[in-house]
Amino acid sequence: MANTDPEAVAAHLRTLNTAEEGEDYLRSIGLDRDHDGLLAVAGELGLTRVDKLTKPKLTERIIKQAITARRKYEGLRSW
Repeated sequence: MANTDPEAVAAHLRTLNTAEEGEDYLRSIGLDRDHDGLLAVAGELGLTRVDKLTKPKLTERIIKQAITARRKYEGLRSW
């Protein structure tokens, strides 16, 4: 892994506002090329059945869980 703590990465992803920011963040710390690192972050986010996903699909699922789902439920709370 790119010397990053999966828990810290997951926590930082949850603070971002857009999927593009999430992709940029993963790219900046080198996780976009590290399948094992992505699997560790997925585990921190509570994702299951991700072992056989390709890196792009895994990245998409991580971002969807960390950013998109959070924003969706924030909108429902304020509704």
